Amino acid sequence: MFKEKFLSYVKSGFIAGLMTAIVSVVIFMVSSFIFGFSIELIGESRDTLYVVFILFVSFFAVFIGTIFFYLLQKFTSRPTLYFIIVVLIGFIGNTYMAEVDLLEQYKTAAHLVHVIVAGLAIYLIPRLNRK
Repeated sequence: MFKEKFLSYVKSGFIAGLMTAIVSVVIFMVSSFIFGFSIELIGESRDTLYVVFILFVSFFAVFIGTIFFYLLQKFTSRPTLYFIIVVLIGFIGNTYMAEVDLLEQYKTAAHLVHVIVAGLAIYLIPRLNRK
């Protein structure tokens, strides 16, 4: 049902990560115009969102998620179900951390980005790795 070779998972993880990173940055930029906060490429403050940070974290979360899905596919009988559960747990954790750590103006944008990344991971990773 799913691909067997690890390299094919790496390729699909790269594609899914790239797609998710681009969509996340676009959502962040659109939400910055809607909610009226400034867009910064990079910075030092932990309570602010930066474009480069969103780009890299979105990419690597989905890329590493693809490798995790490969391991689930190898060692479990229901990899998609277990993957969805793990992604939802990560989503809840990230949502909580955004509430605690971020300035008020960035919280809604962070929640939107978390929903997009989790949703695209759940949608893309199993689909791109089917035979």
